[in-house]
Amino acid sequence: MEKLFIFKIGGKMLDHAEELEAFLKGFSSIQGRKILVHGGGIFADDLAKKLDIPITMHEGRRITSAPMRDLVTMVYGGLLNKQVVARLQALGCDAIGLSGADGAVLKAKRRKPEPIDYGLVGDIFEVRRDLLETFINHGMTPVLAPLSWEASGEILNSNADGVACKITEAFSGLYETYLFYCFDKPGVLLDVENPASLLAQLDRPAYESLKKQQLVKDGMLPKLDSCFRARTLGAHKVLLSTPTNSLKFAAGADYVGTLIH
Repeated sequence: MEKLFIFKIGGKMLDHAEELEAFLKGFSSIQGRKILVHGGGIFADDLAKKLDIPITMHEGRRITSAPMRDLVTMVYGGLLNKQVVARLQALGCDAIGLSGADGAVLKAKRRKPEPIDYGLVGDIFEVRRDLLETFINHGMTPVLAPLSWEASGEILNSNADGVACKITEAFSGLYETYLFYCFDKPGVLLDVENPASLLAQLDRPAYESLKKQQLVKDGMLPKLDSCFRARTLGAHKVLLSTPTNSLKFAAGADYVGTLIH
């Protein structure tokens, strides 16, 4: 079975030009099939503050008003997505940028307002694998922004970690899928200030225990929820680590980070 590498990168990396360039060089050099999913919450928050659009979060998930939805559409689907695609093209990686509305590639339903009303947030129920597969079979690399599409014609905001999970789920029966969540820590840390507290492996019971102790919280919750869902639904490997270590693992090196079981 062929391998498919799915990388998710976040706003902190996108905000650091040198780190982003180093990652994109490494990503572009990966041979074979690959998909990139990106976030961009830092950019969205910065612009929202300038435009006096309220920022509301709940357990690491963004509550999305209509003005915020329009803002993230511009930031995620426009500026950030096209900047990443442009750099990959310059590095010899034939990339194509997509939002969920393009080809209805990420079909979603608006999240129900109980118990928390998240506003214009979409829960993805279908990934158009056939469309992504067409691009991949033509040697192209899809670069997806975390925006989904509702049949009514609405663009909805979706969590980028969840997008990466749903794409992994869609392809796990077709390829040996490797999902990498890249962020600014070496993996899951018992003490966020101490890299030596890295957990090399994490299973569901240990995760639930860490949540009860509030040793993992905020933005790590949707990230880890997505990790376990992807692993349960067929991902061959799911790793949380730095971009550098993730790229090394994709190239065949031993892993450094947190491997999900």
